[in-house]
Amino acid sequence: MLKEKCFNLIKSDLVRYGKNNLSKLRFLSIFFRQPEFRFLVNHRLANTYSKKHPLGLITRVWYHSIRAKYGMQIQLGAQLGQGFFLNHWGPVHINHAAIIGKNCNILHGVTIGNVSRGKRKGSPTIGDEVWIGANAVVVGKIRIGNNVLIAPLTFVNFDVPDNSVVVGNPGKIVSQKGSEGYIKNKVL
Repeated sequence: MLKEKCFNLIKSDLVRYGKNNLSKLRFLSIFFRQPEFRFLVNHRLANTYSKKHPLGLITRVWYHSIRAKYGMQIQLGAQLGQGFFLNHWGPVHINHAAIIGKNCNILHGVTIGNVSRGKRKGSPTIGDEVWIGANAVVVGKIRIGNNVLIAPLTFVNFDVPDNSVVVGNPGKIVSQKGSEGYIKNKVL
């Protein structure tokens, strides 16, 4: 059986894919039609079970296979909150030390990475209900607040307060409207 926390995280992710009907048939339908959801389920399992557990070993082998096939590099150890949502499958990189809050949307081409030197050495902590657009880069030991929208092609290496909209390279806060209207099917 799945550990309870892992099962609840997978259920919350399924809700974000617009499926409040959590039947086994509905789960299997989404699982086989959406490679990004399949990857996410596998990531949750591989993060939950140790290498020594038979399921942990199987999911790690499967994880590396899926990772290579779809170009997703969400490293084991990355903490993904409830209701995590990958809008499209494709290249995404999330560092193993990144912490991502509840109801976050990540689009293809996003990098959430580590800085290896200087005052921002480390990985980001991202709040709840954050929307990160295609090909955005978020790096360093920074804090992204709640309800933040990071536009496509934006580079962020600084702390971002709650309810901000960040645009450009280098990133610049342009409004305080946040991600309202961008996060659908929220997990409560």
